[in-house]
Amino acid sequence: MAPGSKFTRHSVACFGYDIPYAEAGSGDVIVSLPGSAGLEMSTAKDILAESYRVIELDPPGWGDTPALAAEMKQRHLAIVLAEVIADLGIARYHLIGTSMGGANAYWLAAQFPERVKSLTLEAPMVFHRQEDLHNPDEGFIQALRAGAPAPDVSGYPAPPPHPRKPWADANFFRDQMRKRFKMMAKTDYPGDNSALEEFAHRGKVPTTLLIGSEDEILKQSFADQFQVTVPHAHVVRIEGATHDIQNTAPEAFVAAMQAQVCG
Repeated sequence: MAPGSKFTRHSVACFGYDIPYAEAGSGDVIVSLPGSAGLEMSTAKDILAESYRVIELDPPGWGDTPALAAEMKQRHLAIVLAEVIADLGIARYHLIGTSMGGANAYWLAAQFPERVKSLTLEAPMVFHRQEDLHNPDEGFIQALRAGAPAPDVSGYPAPPPHPRKPWADANFFRDQMRKRFKMMAKTDYPGDNSALEEFAHRGKVPTTLLIGSEDEILKQSFADQFQVTVPHAHVVRIEGATHDIQNTAPEAFVAAMQAQVCG
């Protein structure tokens, strides 16, 4: 059975957008910003919700939200998300950024450091070099941004589901691909991260990088590159985990989050 059964779905209006979110648990607050397919439940979030209040947001133009009319920079998206969290009455919180959501999380922490108790980045698509990617092809995203039509994914070859993620069948995979293409057409990824790098070097927010040994997008060299950019970061390499650490190595992900929350 897919995870997330104990999470309830809500939405909040902010800056003219209707922002969906899922929530479960009580205690210290953990806010999660999703990867490129948008809001997604996970085994790790189910476990965390047993001890903490866990909230995952679906950013404007991501996941099941309507496509954006124009490009939105990730640094501006972070401002919207920060306001949504404040509207929920949450003053300070531990922040997770997954994959492309890692840039959103870092921009939020950079612009509102007083609100973020800690920052955990799960295989984030930020601060990487082309040589840190298994298949470096950002030209595809640039083409979408220039107006190229999104490819038909109905016949896309889907990889076999991971043993710890059996619900991720071909239909699940293709639905995620559709959502990614919609979002990528209106993002500024990879964007100009020079201001973000300056913040990273100052090292105000406790930061942990999680990367799986079987990550299919990021090479292991990325962890070393990230450590150069973020010298104070704690790097955790998780054996056997793919890009989706929350589902393929949930126990290790939860242990890392517990270490962050407990400080």
